[in-house]
Amino acid sequence: MKEPFSALWSRAYDLDDTPQGHRGDTMEDTMRILDSLQPGESARFVRMSWRGLRVTIPWLQKLDTGWKAIWPMMTARETEAWLMDIARLIAQKAGIDIQEQEAVSISRQYVRGQKLDLSALFVKSDCLENRKHHPSRTIASLQETMHPDLDQLVNEARTLFEGPCPPAVNSRSCALGKRCTYYDDCFQTDWRSGDDTLFLRSVPHRFEIREGPISQLDPAGLQEYPVAWAQYQASLSSPWISRPDLGEWLADAKPPFSYLDFEWDTFAVPPYEGMKSFDVLCFQFSLHTETDSGLEHTSYFGWGDCRKEFLDRLLASVPAEGTIFVYNMEGAERLRLKQLAVQFPAYALKLQKIWERMKDLAKPFETGLYYDLRMKSRFSLKQIVQMFTDDPVYNRLAIHDGLQAVRAYRCYETADEQTRKRIREELDRYCQMDTYAEYLVLHGLIQAAKE
Repeated sequence: MKEPFSALWSRAYDLDDTPQGHRGDTMEDTMRILDSLQPGESARFVRMSWRGLRVTIPWLQKLDTGWKAIWPMMTARETEAWLMDIARLIAQKAGIDIQEQEAVSISRQYVRGQKLDLSALFVKSDCLENRKHHPSRTIASLQETMHPDLDQLVNEARTLFEGPCPPAVNSRSCALGKRCTYYDDCFQTDWRSGDDTLFLRSVPHRFEIREGPISQLDPAGLQEYPVAWAQYQASLSSPWISRPDLGEWLADAKPPFSYLDFEWDTFAVPPYEGMKSFDVLCFQFSLHTETDSGLEHTSYFGWGDCRKEFLDRLLASVPAEGTIFVYNMEGAERLRLKQLAVQFPAYALKLQKIWERMKDLAKPFETGLYYDLRMKSRFSLKQIVQMFTDDPVYNRLAIHDGLQAVRAYRCYETADEQTRKRIREELDRYCQMDTYAEYLVLHGLIQAAKE
């Protein structure tokens, strides 16, 4: 995002000249700002505190009686209602009666034209969204059942920060959706055996299972859960390979085999014509292809609105036939091609022919056809490839994962030419390693099915 989010919504609602709070403001500073307002006028970034609990209300508008709090955010999720209510209660302690609340968020239906239309980009509502980004309940109705106790929150926070670190307890909150950033530190996963029940996956009530070896569990009922069953079998003899099923999965692959990987960035505010809010822009691909003369490689890196150039190079590089292996294709490469087909209908049929030939290398692992205890319930390509080679293929790279790749890409525009050259080389090595890892994984599976 080239322009800060706060600058966009301030400009959209003509708030650039309104008074605003600053970091370090005291309650006296805040009250001076609010006392200067007339009904209908607004202030931004209003800082408030109570017993050390500090909040900032992004947009506060004075009403004839009381105040309206307006919360600009990229995605107006229901979970935000709790923080809004805490801010409302802190304001109440200072005699500021917030009677109304609204959220300003980015419209997911917005499609950019030649210029950015801020009036269409943002939507204002007193409702928040559910997980599927559909308007759900009003802010007021969500807050009716919350009743946060500010004294209790402050006391618990002080106990937590001033006392000893509490023991880690594994729960749904630790790994719901994806693992918490601190999961590996809390549970010291690097030092645990892959046979530990901490890594048990996809079984009901798994957080109630006592800690210990998976091999000591009662296997009754585990067969209903393919990955958990594979983990149990691997705990008896690792790796577990369901050879008939793996052979069946491999059977429909047609040579020449290709291996494809994209890198992309996500833009909440679409930067180019035809892009929707929260669309992605593919800026790089790597392609390995097995030929009679060996393993051939081609790649592409682009900057700015490189979508058409990306497509032209991709279509010119991908073989006209044969299976194209990707890793986690449904939420990645296949989805990216479908999005590009919508943006560029003239390419749609050619892109469809590519995504219809894709085969997801993650499936044998995610469905329990292959499980090695060393995986420790991690199913990333970076983890999986280690099951098939002793060479630490990613450790030599300056860029180790997708997030680092995106950060490097975002630095490219403002970098000098020497730094740009280094970024291009590092990104190329990283993306190339992903498709080479796919090659290693496929041939590891082929060998495993034969043994």
